[in-house]
Amino acid sequence: MIREEFARKIHWSKIVWTFGLINVMAMLPQMWQLIHTRETIGLSLEMFVLYFVIQIAFSLQGFFNRDKMLMWCLGLSAAVSATIISTIVYLRH
Repeated sequence: MIREEFARKIHWSKIVWTFGLINVMAMLPQMWQLIHTRETIGLSLEMFVLYFVIQIAFSLQGFFNRDKMLMWCLGLSAAVSATIISTIVYLRH
């Protein structure tokens, strides 16, 4: 059995989309807490910026290779990270 057959057999496309969407939702509790508590102590702006850059890079990888899951899921994750970054900068200044 070749890898493409195995991927079809285990419904890999559905699995990877599920994990892609989980990736988007993973940062939502952090964003929610930041917006409601307005506390930035203990948050590393540099880490969020690095994470954002990585998400954009993988989203572009998905765009250039016509991989909708990478493009959409990492693009949405980047949007969440951008919101967190903007909120941290706003609250600290």
